[in-house]
Amino acid sequence: MIEVRPFEPDDLPALWALAHLPDSGVTEDDSVPVPLPVRRVPPSGPSDLVDPAATVLAPGGDLVVATRDGHLVGVGGLRPVRGRPHLGRLVRLRVHPAVRRAGVGRRLMEGLEAAARRRGVTDLMLDVGDHQPEALGFYRALGWSETWRESGPEWHWQTVWFHRSLARDHLAVEVRPCSGVEDANAAERGLPSGPNRVHHARWEQQADRAATYLLAWDGAEVVGHVLLLAATRHGDAIDVLGPHAEVTALGVADRARHRGVGTALMGAAAGVAQQQGGRTLGLALAAPDEELATLCRRLGWARHPSLAPLVESTWLDERGVEHEERDECRYWTLDLPRGATTPAQ
Repeated sequence: MIEVRPFEPDDLPALWALAHLPDSGVTEDDSVPVPLPVRRVPPSGPSDLVDPAATVLAPGGDLVVATRDGHLVGVGGLRPVRGRPHLGRLVRLRVHPAVRRAGVGRRLMEGLEAAARRRGVTDLMLDVGDHQPEALGFYRALGWSETWRESGPEWHWQTVWFHRSLARDHLAVEVRPCSGVEDANAAERGLPSGPNRVHHARWEQQADRAATYLLAWDGAEVVGHVLLLAATRHGDAIDVLGPHAEVTALGVADRARHRGVGTALMGAAAGVAQQQGGRTLGLALAAPDEELATLCRRLGWARHPSLAPLVESTWLDERGVEHEERDECRYWTLDLPRGATTPAQ
């Protein structure tokens, strides 16, 4: 019988034994003994393996373990994200190799999601290396959204970031950069822009390295998009904040609204900006867009009171008539962590 309960200090030697096992490649192995011989020496590696109580519990998180017939066979942590009160990060989910595909991982995830809800967390993120195919398949099977992939010159793998909204009707999507005209055509089918053909224009911006056009895919259908500009368009924002990237053109199809897609897109944009070395991300938001302002507040963005840039745009209506608009916007910013691999969703 599988049970999930809070971590207790006496669990630590068994957790160290579990953390010592390989976690790359295919590691399912029913020959590994249950229970594992306990370890009295901590494993090498990240601090949340050596002292999970200090690195997960002390900052205000939760640590749960799974037992089968009284023996520890799994562990997972929920850690708060600094400055993001409604965002939690799952860390160090491990399942004993001999009991994989027996429901232990699902029970751990249920326990962690319940803990997140008790803390008022609305969105969760986690990361896993692409050299862990079992974990990738597990999170996809649970309906998590793949938001972006991070790589480094010294790495032999990519870090794959996942997001899940705790909203009841979460829609699992994959967020990735537009890869060409065919992707732009798919975006046009999913979110038609009429004679403006903005999706193709944004792809051209990406091709010119002026932007990254991120698309959210539900299977073969594009259900959302966001444009990450390499440099803000507003000189007054540069004067105050220095050069920085800027988010614009967030859009979600009607059937996908309020299902976590906008959060996944904004998190992906922040992750890409951070990987490109950014420290600040900007957003010029028209005053009436209170829905997006609410999303920004929930994700840790803050309005910069001294900035109110003017945004000028032209667009064609269905008859081909050109219109000009000039809006005074509120400027929002998101601080990106330095020297870390955590996307600032």
